[in-house]
Amino acid sequence: MTNNRRFVLVLALFLFLLVLGSVAVIIAKARIHPPSNGSAAANGPSVREPGKISAEKPAAESALKEEFNLPAHSLRVANKTFGFPAGGIPVLMYHAIESLPGNSLGVPPQQFAQEMQYLHQHGYQTLSLDVLRNLIQNPQNTALPTQPILLTFDDGYADNYRTAWPIMRQFGFTGTFFVVTAAVGSGMMTWDNLKDLAQEGNSIGSHTIHHYDLTTLSPIRLKQELADSKAAIEKELGISVFAFCYPSGRYNTATLAMLTQTGYTLAFTTEPGRVTASVSPLTLKRIRVPGGLSLNGFAKLLN
Repeated sequence: MTNNRRFVLVLALFLFLLVLGSVAVIIAKARIHPPSNGSAAANGPSVREPGKISAEKPAAESALKEEFNLPAHSLRVANKTFGFPAGGIPVLMYHAIESLPGNSLGVPPQQFAQEMQYLHQHGYQTLSLDVLRNLIQNPQNTALPTQPILLTFDDGYADNYRTAWPIMRQFGFTGTFFVVTAAVGSGMMTWDNLKDLAQEGNSIGSHTIHHYDLTTLSPIRLKQELADSKAAIEKELGISVFAFCYPSGRYNTATLAMLTQTGYTLAFTTEPGRVTASVSPLTLKRIRVPGGLSLNGFAKLLN
């Protein structure tokens, strides 16, 4: 066999092997990336790229949970808005969640549960104090759920943890709890209760040390009530405290000045109304929910 014939045969064999390898590669790719028209490929079932689709929904829910500070199971509405709603934000004010005959500060557990169910059914989602502060300081860049609301509890009653919190958690809500630090543990919520609430995404604020009328105190005593209660909560819970609630809603210009001096940026009154862009962050209004209120009456408070 001449050298030319040998060269031709070797070249032909090389080309045959090259074509055969290319065909094998094409078949392998077809099995991994099937046609996009929804039909199965001829060489086997459709194979989805690992993790590509299954991760999309959890990632979206995780982002919403972080943005709105809500438990994942409560996420129902993906719509969001920026800035204050036209009608403002309702801040509900509760005290004890138990029946107190002759005292409207006590809301029976059954009434409270019906109210939480109403909020859930009507699409309300709770805000944390962090989100509210961000909204007041930078409204155009703060995202909110379409139906924002705050749930606040004054004084630190034990039933807030024992009764109210399990009901709230069932509907995916969080709240803000204002505590009188000298009363913590003495028939009221304990520091362990408050620590658990904080770790579950709830907000904790100061309601002074002794629940005194702040308008009657000397500057020294006033500063102690504000600064020392803040320091106690921060020490016990390991959190930053920047929100305050006036005992019995009483304050004056000296109180407002001392709040700023002691590091508070938000303060809640007992004055009726909603939180709007025009309200001072140290005189935020709330909506009192009395014991014995009918569900229709509760709906009217919100509307």
